[in-house]
Amino acid sequence: MWTDGPKALTCAICLELLKEPVTVPCGHSFCSSCVQSHWDREESQSEYSCPECRQSFSPRPVLVKNIMLAALVELMKEAGPTAPPVGDCVAAPGDVPCDVCSGRKLKAVHSCLQCLVSYCERHLQPHRDVAGLQKHQLVVPSDKHQEYLCSEHNEVKKMFCRSDQQLLCVVCVDQHKGHDTVSSAAERAQRQTQLKTRRQQLLETIRDSETGLRRLQEKAQAISRSAQDAVQLSGDGFTQMILLLEKRRSEVEQQIRDQEKSELRRVQELQDQVQQDITQRKKTLSEMDTLLKTPDHNHFLQLCSDLPSHGQTTAVSTVPSDELQYFESVTTALREKIQLSLNQSEAEVSTALREVHTLLSCREGFLKYAGDITLDPNTVHKNLVLSEGNRRVTYYSKEQSYPHHSDRFIHQQQVLSREALTGRCYWEVEWSGTQWVSLALTYRDIVNTPGCFGFNDWSWALTLSSSGYSYKFTRVSSQLTAPTSSRLGVFLDHSAGLLSFYSVKDQTLSLIHRVHTKFTQPLHVGVWIFYDKHTVHFPQIN
Repeated sequence: MWTDGPKALTCAICLELLKEPVTVPCGHSFCSSCVQSHWDREESQSEYSCPECRQSFSPRPVLVKNIMLAALVELMKEAGPTAPPVGDCVAAPGDVPCDVCSGRKLKAVHSCLQCLVSYCERHLQPHRDVAGLQKHQLVVPSDKHQEYLCSEHNEVKKMFCRSDQQLLCVVCVDQHKGHDTVSSAAERAQRQTQLKTRRQQLLETIRDSETGLRRLQEKAQAISRSAQDAVQLSGDGFTQMILLLEKRRSEVEQQIRDQEKSELRRVQELQDQVQQDITQRKKTLSEMDTLLKTPDHNHFLQLCSDLPSHGQTTAVSTVPSDELQYFESVTTALREKIQLSLNQSEAEVSTALREVHTLLSCREGFLKYAGDITLDPNTVHKNLVLSEGNRRVTYYSKEQSYPHHSDRFIHQQQVLSREALTGRCYWEVEWSGTQWVSLALTYRDIVNTPGCFGFNDWSWALTLSSSGYSYKFTRVSSQLTAPTSSRLGVFLDHSAGLLSFYSVKDQTLSLIHRVHTKFTQPLHVGVWIFYDKHTVHFPQIN
């Protein structure tokens, strides 16, 4: 019957059963002495508050005893110690019990490092009210107070020896003379600073690892995209090969049929000629038989001289006596040629796949194709200045006095490389300034046109601006999502029609964009700079 009673009959100030309970105007009840003492402390403010809900009263209310609560309190006292504890916070197994409670222990809410005692909410109140106790350090409840007591001197360990790395009491300090000893609070403050530094370093390491993981994921996605592109291109290639083979097959069949007709026509002519010879010979043979039977000697001699003389004809001599095998050599040659082509294709594909595996691994895979890029002074625009052996170009608003040359750019701040690139090539480029810098691959013919890199179908341009990377070809611009970098790597496989742009960090390459096309002429590197003091540099690669 008293499940909620103890809470209702407890003074919110002293946390004990109400003594002479009184009720303030807001309806809350307290011990008469507790609320009077509370208001005595507020006397100077000329305003009085409820200790529980903080409602203010003025003037000071007159307190009247609450007879009903007083009667209930008396009933509680008669119930004796069997009544449930205040707040229903009995310490359960695994909880830290209050060291002060007698009888049934309440659950401790704090432990005091100075007192080495755990307190429930009721017995902790002095540490909240008494000025001297307010300075004690309260921590999460613990039942391991003995670990903070010196077993030799029975004193609280408040000192720390840095030389021996152990906690000390004030008496133990005398045994560590000459050692570096400080208060445990000072040691904690120092270690806390170090721990914060280590924590920051750990956070940075985690961020770097997450960045590395993200780059690996991006690399995996780039590999998958590249593999998908390769599968698509190989499928297209084999489809084209099949169509070409079908076309070649039809052409070869037609050639064989044409040759067959020609040979049959020649053989038919020979057949007709031989047949004619046979008929003529049979006629002569019949005349001979008739002549041999004539009894007239003079008539025989006269007719015998008139008989034709038949030797071996040309037609008969041209007919081969062995088996005819006109097209077996053709089929053998075709079979050998097709097998050779397939073997060569398989070897080339295997070699290409091995090289792709090497290239996808790291930057080292590209270096065997590395070469220097130098810029051509005959093409440089008058606002661009070359330096460092023509490997660096910088934009200046002041025009330079270059001599006239038919290859010099006059419409845009552009310059081409000396080198005409074919085969497989790799180089790297650094640029400063992110307002607008463009790196391109282009045919040499662009110098004779007013066109800009990426605004036609003979130049392929990657542009870095304040909004990131973009790729431009035939005036169509595509925004790229790759993170920007001050150093780029470029790989060109001219015969395969492959052009790839990478961001370079340490020995790792991250794909920015890849182009699949067909190059019909050697390519030159092109640079287009838009703003003053921006620089592009082609470093030598060891």
